[in-house]
Amino acid sequence: MTLLQYLSAFRVYSVDVLVLALGVSLITSLLKKTVLKKCPKKVFVFLPFLIGFIFYASYRAILTMSAEPFTSGLTETFEGGFACGCAATLYYVVYEQFFRTVSPAAPSEKAQTTLPVAQLLEAIVPENELARIAQTLTEGSKDKSGNDLLRFVLETLRGCVADGELTEGELLLCAQTVSKFLETIKV
Repeated sequence: MTLLQYLSAFRVYSVDVLVLALGVSLITSLLKKTVLKKCPKKVFVFLPFLIGFIFYASYRAILTMSAEPFTSGLTETFEGGFACGCAATLYYVVYEQFFRTVSPAAPSEKAQTTLPVAQLLEAIVPENELARIAQTLTEGSKDKSGNDLLRFVLETLRGCVADGELTEGELLLCAQTVSKFLETIKV
């Protein structure tokens, strides 16, 4: 994807979500490099979404000066938190693709992977399959949405994840996250 395509993907988010997502991205990177550096990679798939939910819920609670974001407005809080996680992931991908410098002697496979969904997949898909699976999911998601997209993502991931590496529940959660992310970044 080009920088303009990434920027047009950001247009679906409100300003408050984009600002919060910048904070989510920074906190996630900081945690990745310090406190959580020995955690399994699959934790980092969900971390931006968890932090995004916390940031968005806190923001809404401060804005409304009530507990409404945790009660009757919980659905909106989850949606906003998920949007923060998606935007934070996009920030990370844009940074990795366009701004991070890679040693010219040994460019990594990660630096060569340019699809936004690849960052979500790197914890669950074998490294040698990452570019291919990211391409398959990105191309296959163009004409699918909702449950059709979820089934497609689930079957694609099921075919490339080693048996026993993820439980069925973890696989379903990963598939839901990836499918929602793919729906969000459709341009």
